[in-house]
Amino acid sequence: MVLVLATILYPHKVANEVAKKYIEMVKKYPADPSLGEMLTLGTRATLEGIKVVSIGSIAKGKVEEALSNLATQYQEYTSIEGFKWQVEMLMDMAEAYKAVGMTAPEV
Repeated sequence: MVLVLATILYPHKVANEVAKKYIEMVKKYPADPSLGEMLTLGTRATLEGIKVVSIGSIAKGKVEEALSNLATQYQEYTSIEGFKWQVEMLMDMAEAYKAVGMTAPEV
């Protein structure tokens, strides 16, 4: 399974603007289960601003489409001053063990 880790950072002073934009974006881009699913979403305040981290799984054969959709959605936030984002691809534990010729332990 391919995992995607998205990290967002924005200044404290634009938190309400980002929150309103998120509500708008959920309506404009409803979740598409055929592309994968959000596994977790967390947020915290830092000295640099608000940090949001999400981890999702991408359905087999849907990496390109899922990443394109994410980029399209996050790009709409860039008009908000100081909004930054990045997306990283991760292997799940089973894939990581497979890469070294082993089977992942049951956890």
